Amino acid sequence: MDSIIDPDLLSRVIGKTIKVTLTTGCIQGVLINVHPDRTMLINKVKDLETGKIIPGAQLLFGYNILNVALQKDVEEVPAKHLDKLTIEDREQTSTEQRHADECNQDAERTHRDIDKSQDLRTRTLKVIKHSVDEEEVGYTIIDQFQPIFGPAIRHLQNQKVISIGAVGQNICRHGKLSWLQFATRSRVYLFDVLVLGSKVFKNGLQMVLEDKGILKVIHDCRWLGDILSHQYGIILNNVFDTQVGDVYLFSMETGGFLPHGTRTLEECLIHHLSMLPSKVSFLAHRQTLTKEYHDIWFDRPMDPTLLKLLSLEVTYLMPLRSAMLDAMFSDFTLLVDGYLNAYRRGTADILESPELSVAELPKELQQLRVLQQMRREKALKEYDVNNKGLLTRVEAEKAPRSEASGTKHDAELENVVKLTKSEKSFHQTMTTNAPLLENQTEKQQGALCQKFPVVPNCFPRGPFDYYLYKKWASNDTPTTNVS
Repeated sequence: MDSIIDPDLLSRVIGKTIKVTLTTGCIQGVLINVHPDRTMLINKVKDLETGKIIPGAQLLFGYNILNVALQKDVEEVPAKHLDKLTIEDREQTSTEQRHADECNQDAERTHRDIDKSQDLRTRTLKVIKHSVDEEEVGYTIIDQFQPIFGPAIRHLQNQKVISIGAVGQNICRHGKLSWLQFATRSRVYLFDVLVLGSKVFKNGLQMVLEDKGILKVIHDCRWLGDILSHQYGIILNNVFDTQVGDVYLFSMETGGFLPHGTRTLEECLIHHLSMLPSKVSFLAHRQTLTKEYHDIWFDRPMDPTLLKLLSLEVTYLMPLRSAMLDAMFSDFTLLVDGYLNAYRRGTADILESPELSVAELPKELQQLRVLQQMRREKALKEYDVNNKGLLTRVEAEKAPRSEASGTKHDAELENVVKLTKSEKSFHQTMTTNAPLLENQTEKQQGALCQKFPVVPNCFPRGPFDYYLYKKWASNDTPTTNVS
């Protein structure tokens, strides 16, 4: 075996099997990457002292490495030289051979198990590849500090909004990070934390994560916040959590009720962005991979399919946040528009007194209470209530649909979304039909509300959905045509 210590020489044997002597033992594996400080990343690792296979890639630091050598086949002692060995030498050789045979048998069994697991993993990756092939997304892998690390950090620092994701093993204070994903409106960066180590934060990412002027969009920020705080001393600031946003919108849509549980990112994309389940199925497969293969995110080089999956995951967070914000402000916007037109479209009688009372709550703002009551009544008919007083929502949109029904549903949904997103028409209709709402008693309003069908995934859901307006507009109340 040829001894190799110099990092320049090590870089020439990337992809080769090497034997590494550490302060704690001796291992062998395939060299994946090496840095000038002799820190190296190896895969297909085997402990030479026990013969056991170590799953996943291993990061070895230079100060723990005593020697590195190319691993060659073990040379066998020729039979013609056996007669020259002493009895003790022969017994020692026999014992060592038996130990080697046992280790080889254990290694073969381990390899067979690994081969079966690899077959399942390969099939899962093919399914993921099929689901993400149609999507176009570019990404940049950051696995070294020169030359692209600095420009990437500067680009992130110049943003007002970014989205963040993370993968690894058991993401929390007791886990281990492998990749951090960052997306802006124009770029996606995948930071290899396994290779770069904690320096990835000290050299710039910590400033980005703690910057209060940069909004970070994350789905379920609890786990990432925990590991960053306890392992790296980083406090996440200015976070928009899409999982929290989904619960808030559900409470808003149901007049104050809470759901029995939270939604996954896949479910949020289907519900709030009306994405087809087939378009986001890769997120479910990602969860399966993480659950079945804990070391999947520590493989180097990483499968391009998985890199694309990580990129798409953070790319979708940006439009999801925008959609949620639109829905969150829909009530407020409509109330303001009703407030704006309260006097402008009314009679002059109410303006005779120059001193208008500011103590009373205007009728236009009292409609919010009526609206919330209508939503509560509708919610109690749509959902079951569990023993904790929470509404049980069923993700019906994940059920398989035929192509014909799916096309019809998508066309109807697209039409509804187009109408509800048209602010001009939406606000004009609300203002025009406001007198009808005011003239209804609470009982009549509740009965009126219950007649209207509920459209799953209809977004945004303002204080009066499209079907409610359509019903009101069909009455004799005059409407304003908006071009």
